[in-house]
Amino acid sequence: MTPILRSSNLTHYGLLFAAVFFAFFWNIWGFPLFDLDEGAFSEATREMLASGNFAATYLDGAPRYDKPILSYWFQALSVSLFDLNEFALRLPSAIAASCWVWVSYRFARQQWDAETALYVVLIMANTLWISIIGKAAIADAWLNLFVTLTVLDIWRYWQQPERRSLLFRVYLWMALGMLTKGPVAILVPLLVSGIFFILQGEWRRWLKAIFFIPGWVLLLLILTPWLWLVYLDQGFGFFEGFLLDHNLKRFSDTREGHGGKLWYYLFALPLVLLPFSAPLFSALRRAKALCKDSLTLYLFIWLAVVFVLVSISGTQLPHYVVYGITGLLLIFARYRDQLFRGWSFIFPLLFFGLMLALPWILESVAGESKKLYQQEMLSRVWDVVGWPYVAASVVALLLTIGLILSPKLSRPAKMVSIGFIQTIFMFNFFIQVMGGLQQQPIREAAMMAKQRPGQNVVAYHITMPSFSVYREGITAKVKPRSGDLIFTDADNITPLRKEFPQASFEVIYNKGGIRLVEWLNAKSAGTD
Repeated sequence: MTPILRSSNLTHYGLLFAAVFFAFFWNIWGFPLFDLDEGAFSEATREMLASGNFAATYLDGAPRYDKPILSYWFQALSVSLFDLNEFALRLPSAIAASCWVWVSYRFARQQWDAETALYVVLIMANTLWISIIGKAAIADAWLNLFVTLTVLDIWRYWQQPERRSLLFRVYLWMALGMLTKGPVAILVPLLVSGIFFILQGEWRRWLKAIFFIPGWVLLLLILTPWLWLVYLDQGFGFFEGFLLDHNLKRFSDTREGHGGKLWYYLFALPLVLLPFSAPLFSALRRAKALCKDSLTLYLFIWLAVVFVLVSISGTQLPHYVVYGITGLLLIFARYRDQLFRGWSFIFPLLFFGLMLALPWILESVAGESKKLYQQEMLSRVWDVVGWPYVAASVVALLLTIGLILSPKLSRPAKMVSIGFIQTIFMFNFFIQVMGGLQQQPIREAAMMAKQRPGQNVVAYHITMPSFSVYREGITAKVKPRSGDLIFTDADNITPLRKEFPQASFEVIYNKGGIRLVEWLNAKSAGTD
């Protein structure tokens, strides 16, 4: 073992705390909410608290069918304790991600040893997309926690089939996962366990677990009260909107412009795993030999099931594949000396090189974009990128090179150290640039609108729900009227003037492609 990870309780738990704190808690208050997802979840939670309706969610006054209720309840509790701010809205995800990593740590310690368990935490907490999910005011950290609890307890049941309590736990976790994000919380564990048990010739035991009636009773006891309440509030609208539109159609059709190809995740997965991208290829190359171990086979099946499901889905986003990478990261930690090879450092070097070049890349993209909103947003790059960002990029790159060349550290220790550098850089410097470009103008426009409490505010052909969060008011998507404040973007100013040619508009906020427009006169044709 290298000196940095030498076995002692102080070092061991100190590294655990540092990894979790900086990955999930540090600076969650320091950058604005990102649209669309963070804004939508946060505004739905704000409206829940404002209305006192804890049975169903609404977004800018309209029913929101995207997700079940549990993550909103956690956000509502946090906001009730700490007021409406970025810290309170993101805190539940940070807690969920910490539990997700801790559950994986305990599993690795039980199955293997303390050093491997420590590496599980250091790898997971510093994996790019896990750290993003753990700092985002969305439901994904909770879903990943419950899926991980389910899949790992199924393995424990495989080892100890006489323990009925494990089956009760499996159904408990699936119920909570269903309350968080729906059927995926059952589908993934069902397929993973089914494939594994069948391959092991234990399909009868699997069927016995599937038809464990007390477990289904427990699951229904947890789900039914909320299902009844949401039915009373929204009728069948939620079930049609959530199950059909946001599950079946999201799987079969491209939604919100997030379509992809069968090969989409071949490129997305290495990005999601940064800086631990290269061990993926090493693991796949050695998969046949590694899978002689039953637990490793089970963890590979977990990744494969999720990878296939998300690859054939009509709607594809990078974070979907995260539902399956916990098992892969456990494999990385278990076989770290075999999988962390010398060429593994190529990916973090490329990443920090890209981060250094980012301002010039964004400047170039701004000139190429055909959308006025994107042009104006990205043209501000040098307004938000100061010398601290450039200096931090250079320092991160030099530190990475220094770690690579260090003769005192093992390759696994070097990789997790680079992961720590990546986490610090991402959420102290990179996030400030992205937040400053994309979200700061929205927050400023919202604060300006908030200073006019008696004036009606509407959104015109724009969906940025963080505007409503910061304004602390519903921003309806309705036809504007005389006297309204209109929240929109640069591309919609011309259509607005064409739709209401007799109206007189004054732009009272103009920055980064965002517009806040006041309708001054009351004689426009076509309104009532």
